[in-house]
Amino acid sequence: MRKISVFIVLFCACTLSFAQTTTLYTAETGHYRISSETSQVEADEISRILEACLAEYNKVFHFDLAKLPGKLTVKIFKDVDSFNAYLGTLVSETRDDFVFVAYSDPTRSELLAFTQESDKLLPSLIHQGCIQFLKAFVSNPPVWLREGVAAYLEASVYDSKTATLVFKSNILWLESLKAILKAENSGQLIPFSDLLLLTREAAEENLDVFYPEAWGLVSFLLGAEDKSVNRIFWDTLSVLSPSALLDENSQNVRTKAFAWVSDEEFSKSFSAFVQELKTSQELIKEGVDLYAAGDLDGSEKSFTASLSLEPDSYVACYYLGLIAYGRKDYTKADAYYLKASELGASGALVDYALGVNAFAGGNFTDATKYLTKSKDAEPAAYAEKVNALLARMDSTGK
Repeated sequence: MRKISVFIVLFCACTLSFAQTTTLYTAETGHYRISSETSQVEADEISRILEACLAEYNKVFHFDLAKLPGKLTVKIFKDVDSFNAYLGTLVSETRDDFVFVAYSDPTRSELLAFTQESDKLLPSLIHQGCIQFLKAFVSNPPVWLREGVAAYLEASVYDSKTATLVFKSNILWLESLKAILKAENSGQLIPFSDLLLLTREAAEENLDVFYPEAWGLVSFLLGAEDKSVNRIFWDTLSVLSPSALLDENSQNVRTKAFAWVSDEEFSKSFSAFVQELKTSQELIKEGVDLYAAGDLDGSEKSFTASLSLEPDSYVACYYLGLIAYGRKDYTKADAYYLKASELGASGALVDYALGVNAFAGGNFTDATKYLTKSKDAEPAAYAEKVNALLARMDSTGK
């Protein structure tokens, strides 16, 4: 379970310099100043990723980038030990995740990170980078907004070919939130009137509920089909004061942006929205059931939605191949079956599907090749079915 995002508020700049005895590699972009202990390649790559992140952040916040107080500073340490050695010059504690250090002078604020595998680095970079970006414009945003938007975006994927951040829904908290919303657990939910005013310390005391709920609230405000719900989010941003204290900004959001809707009405709409959201596994089960019922269109919709959440699902690809086969689109079916094989589907299963597909398309040469491979790999499962198909091909005289 993620801890609430760490950021440290300091009133003066630390006098010790970053990596005093280490060569630093730097990169500057229109909005960032990056320093890396590791390599110029890393500094350049992080700078591209963060510019892509910033563009995605601002699709949510719509800030005037001309009002950014200065370039955002990011320091990448060679490892967690080097990271904590520097952090120790600021506070008497260590961390195992990235930290945003906010100075009273925003131009001195900095995001501290360390080199690690990309699948671990990117979510933390997106999350803390979002908080750094938001706090550059609003010193004390409501805690639910700060953490909720960061969690909403952190599963996004960086496309190095286009140097863009591709939004991907973050369903990490969905099952937890659904459990909280169940009738027997509904008392666990933090009332929205309280959530909007929550302090960092209060959130820390109830993280198992706070994080799913903050993520869910932002997902609802941004994703609801009801435009009046979306407007609450834009009203929230409009009432924030760049220099106000946390309590003042939170109170303004509560009494102005959320004033027009009752807590009861809002809670019902929120719960309905969340219950309609599905994890990739729920979508796969739904797709399998719809396929079994003969609803190819509905099944295709479910499996396609599943792939948007879990692109590496060979089950979804395999079933999309079956759907294409059912529609006699044998070329598309082939592509999906081969993709399923690449993602880890059983070789015998895929070879059998490819063989049946080739048979249906009149390509008996390929059909014989694939069917024979499937029978040889798993004779108990496929020998009888394959032999029957081979016999049918022989009876045609081809």
